[in-house]
Amino acid sequence: MIKYANLGLDKQLNEIVIVGSHDAGVTGGDPNTQTQSLDIFGQAEAGVRFFDIRITGAVVKKGGASDVVTLKAYHGKGPSSTKTAVDLRTGQTGKVEVKSLWGGDFGLSLTNILNDALRFVTKNSTEFLILKFDKCANWDMIADACRSILGSALLSGRNLNTATLRELQGKVICAFMTKGYTSLKLPGQNAGISHITNLYKPPAGYSRTFPGLQYWGSGGTPINNHGFEKKIGDNISKQTKILTSASTGISEKKRTFKKNIPGCSPADPNAIGMMYWTTTGVNKSIKERNELMWDKDHRGGLEELWRTGFASYINNALPKSVDACSFSSGGTLKLFMPNIVMIDFADEDKCEYIYGLNTVAAIELVKICQKLDIHGGHNSL
Repeated sequence: MIKYANLGLDKQLNEIVIVGSHDAGVTGGDPNTQTQSLDIFGQAEAGVRFFDIRITGAVVKKGGASDVVTLKAYHGKGPSSTKTAVDLRTGQTGKVEVKSLWGGDFGLSLTNILNDALRFVTKNSTEFLILKFDKCANWDMIADACRSILGSALLSGRNLNTATLRELQGKVICAFMTKGYTSLKLPGQNAGISHITNLYKPPAGYSRTFPGLQYWGSGGTPINNHGFEKKIGDNISKQTKILTSASTGISEKKRTFKKNIPGCSPADPNAIGMMYWTTTGVNKSIKERNELMWDKDHRGGLEELWRTGFASYINNALPKSVDACSFSSGGTLKLFMPNIVMIDFADEDKCEYIYGLNTVAAIELVKICQKLDIHGGHNSL
């Protein structure tokens, strides 16, 4: 089994490359919906450490005055409504937002997700898991479940970008995107919950005092169903643009007047870089496209994309005081690389491939700089 602790417990999170699971809780459903085949424990055992979790209320039994609902992962769109319902986990009756999906499916229950996470870090006390909650409903109920099930395994209240693997070992980080985190307004509602924010959208600067995780990245490809090769090309094109923008900064376009307004400067080296090796769509099988992306003729594109993101960033943002061509600078260069690689249908083979970026990272990053002839942050070519 992959153990990130073997990289060195004094390594910071922003100095390593980890595997991320896209739509981690959707392990079944139609071919155009399913994104994973293993449950959370199985994915973690394979090597995943970062999980994209989307939770909403799902009716499991229709009742008289109230339905019985549970919180489940989902992938797809559909209308939401608020109704009086019984929470299957707690047995309490209250107002719950539920979703009726069309063109999608529900996945694992939140209870199963959290129990799997706890089981993994209990069994593997040197490891950690990060659960990113995004596009969710019933944020207060999700927070309550995280505290109730994970208990002392929860870690929050610090800058996770610079946290060491020693500080993270044996812990589960439940990180809510800004919409969810700021909705926890009652006293104690956000206890144990971390804040996670995307510096790429909307453009924002890195804060050294931020109590949570700050990353730069975005996924997704056009929903119309191109051929497999075109979809892979769409992903590479989008990810290259996003990773390159980390080194140059971006501005927001004010649509009313079609003018650029101030955005942010290049991403701070301490920010977590995130890239996607995924191709979702509307009608075609996600698994079939994914298998093509990972065959021997295509998987090298992942590493090439990862290197492209690093090369662009290092070319524009490396401090002049750092000699990029010296092997002694290898550790410093790691601060400029994509740290999280998001994938579908995570398994041991894919995770081993991505984990391998750590074993060659310091030496290979210096070699990239030597090839570019970068000295003190400048490309002399």
